[in-house]
Amino acid sequence: MVQVAHDATNSMDNPLWLYSIEQYQKPGCAKFLLQAQDKYGLDVNILLFIGWLNLQAKSYYESRQLRLVHDWQLNKVRPIRQLRRQTKALQHEPFYQAFKDLELKAEKCQQQMLFNIGKNWAITDQTGLDGFKSSLQNYCAGKIELEESWLQVLYQHLQP
Repeated sequence: MVQVAHDATNSMDNPLWLYSIEQYQKPGCAKFLLQAQDKYGLDVNILLFIGWLNLQAKSYYESRQLRLVHDWQLNKVRPIRQLRRQTKALQHEPFYQAFKDLELKAEKCQQQMLFNIGKNWAITDQTGLDGFKSSLQNYCAGKIELEESWLQVLYQHLQP
């Protein structure tokens, strides 16, 4: 008889995914993150990843591996999202739901990639709000200027 153990590092229900679900369900968090996505072009999964890293005392930084994750978001998740949004106008709920489910699966794959990358990152001295801000600045890298009050609200949404 073979015993199969649950290994969170190989499961699609890894600690990053579980953290993301918990945070996303908090009042106001989903709306705030989706506004960040639509207004600033930020990747919700990366924002959640930064929040999760911060809790692990790790900082976000760009890497070759993360470019693959960004490519996944750009070439897989975004086109599915665009199709899902277009199908909403058709008012055919089963068709819309199928695209919504597919988008969620693509995002879950992206989160698995992020988890696999981040689990091996070194612990940093910069933690809390300062570490969070530093990680967010590394992610935005001059693409956009984020207001301090906005950063603090985002930080609060991503705290357990």
